Formats: sequence, structure tokens, C-alpha cells
Amino acid sequence: MKELTVINQRTQKNIGTVLLADTFFTRLRGLLGTRQLDDFHGMLINPCNQVHMIGMRYPLSVWFVSKDLKIVKIIDDLSPKKVSPCIKDAAFVIEFPRNWADFTGSMEGDKLEIQF
Repeated sequence: MKELTVINQRTQKNIGTVLLADTFFTRLRGLLGTRQLDDFHGMLINPCNQVHMIGMRYPLSVWFVSKDLKIVKIIDDLSPKKVSPCIKDAAFVIEFPRNWADFTGSMEGDKLEIQF
């Protein structure tokens, strides 16, 4: 899988490195089977506007991002066995360790930069 770097344009902070899940099989698998996400690591699922945590072992920070790379919704502590709401304005989702938005100072409305 490709690795991408995520930068918050408002804060100019490097948010982390994410694996790109953009095929049927990588999107289907996602983070299932992993034990944890290390700090500054995550997964970008494209396309995606809703996630489930069925089968997950740990909570995540889930960021719903629009086509123009604006964060439209953050769920900073989505627990295992839960399902997120469907966010119609989201083109893709980025999953980070729990409370990552709080840790990085990121908020809804912030624009991201994705570096390949």
C-alpha cells in the first residue's frame, strides 16, 4: 500500500503518515486484525463516507474529509462494535489513533494537504 503524509494547513503540523486503502480488498480489510495504531500513523480509506468498528480491538479517531480536503466531521473516539453515521459530504475517511484530533489541535473545517 502507498504511504501518504497528511498536513493540517491551518496549523502547519504534520498530522501523520497514512496507508492508502483504495482498492476493494484494502478497503474491505482496513485496520481489521491490527492490535493498535502507532502515533502519527493511520489509514486513508477512499472512497468512504461511513465506517464500522465491528471486529476492531481498539477505538479510533475518524476524520471525514471532503473532495476539497476539508475536514467535515471528526469522531475522535469511535469505540469497537460501533458504526459511524453516514457523512454525505465526505469523499474519504482518515483513521488515526484515538483522540488524535485533540492531540494535534485539528478541528472540523480545517483543510488538509495530502503529500504522495
